[in-house]
Amino acid sequence: MNEAAPPLRAFGAADGDVKLLEGRAIAFIGYGNQGRAQALNLSETLQAESVNCDIFVGTAHDDTWQQAESDGFRPRAVGEAADAADILFLLVPDEVLPEVFKEQIQPHLHQHDTLVLASGYNVTYEAIDLPPDVDVVLLAPRMIGRQLRQLYEQGKGFYSYVSVEQDESGNAWQTLLALASGIGTLSSPGAAFELSARDETILDLYHEQGFGSLLGMTFYTMLEVGIEAGIPAEAMALDLYLSGEAAETLQAMADVGFYEQAKLHSRTSQYGGMMRSLALDREPLREHLRKVVQEVKDGSFAKQWAEEQASGSENFEKLRDLAGKMNPFTPIEERIKESIREAQSRGR
Repeated sequence: MNEAAPPLRAFGAADGDVKLLEGRAIAFIGYGNQGRAQALNLSETLQAESVNCDIFVGTAHDDTWQQAESDGFRPRAVGEAADAADILFLLVPDEVLPEVFKEQIQPHLHQHDTLVLASGYNVTYEAIDLPPDVDVVLLAPRMIGRQLRQLYEQGKGFYSYVSVEQDESGNAWQTLLALASGIGTLSSPGAAFELSARDETILDLYHEQGFGSLLGMTFYTMLEVGIEAGIPAEAMALDLYLSGEAAETLQAMADVGFYEQAKLHSRTSQYGGMMRSLALDREPLREHLRKVVQEVKDGSFAKQWAEEQASGSENFEKLRDLAGKMNPFTPIEERIKESIREAQSRGR
């Protein structure tokens, strides 16, 4: 491996002061998984710290509007929320944001407003036209909204990436870290790590397309070869993911370390895993991953995805349909569930 880059700068609980948000008006544009979780976390933190701050939710008149009302917020049309706020969390999907920003947000921006991005995608690929007189920051939690909310309710922090992309006011870092503290990411054992919007985008897409493709095809091929070898399909699915052992192994990596977690397994497991790993030809994997990261970095993937959406996403729907038809796991899962129901119902 090449020499490692310098460690990322980390921020903890002492670095963010939510009291700096006193008197600010904050809009959450989008109230999906991330929008709801972050809005609830921030609202509860501000209340606990007795910080007077208006929070608006800007969303469409659909189930997210009703959910926002149920959660005690005052939902508004996106443009109205953008006009009322001076801090705007942009939490609509990446593919939707350019149009929403151009038509419903940008006309309502004022000098020194703060735009908070949860993804660097549209900045990296220049899909939105950022006004020069506003602050632009990145606050990107590394988990889905449900888990983010659960950890906050347990009093635990989580990991995020943060950066200041544009500091027109001169106070962007203070605002960003106050918001990071407010949503809960700076609390122990969490932290926020400084990473540019471009690097966050490249990492995110590389992870999704590199690890995601390899993991999916590894499970598929493991199942295929295991069945050929006479291993029951249900047992394969249980061992691969349904039992939760794989998830626990990944959690152990996070808790004690990538290498140290191996010591939690049997000596037989350690020996077999290491021997088989050494026997792998990694060059095809490297080539696959190099192609993925190169097409992310040079914009080829973003261009392809934009063209796909512009054409009506026909190929995307075909891919999903094909994946559904090729999916061997759902029937296996249904058989396992039925077996469990029968086993649990006996003797009642």
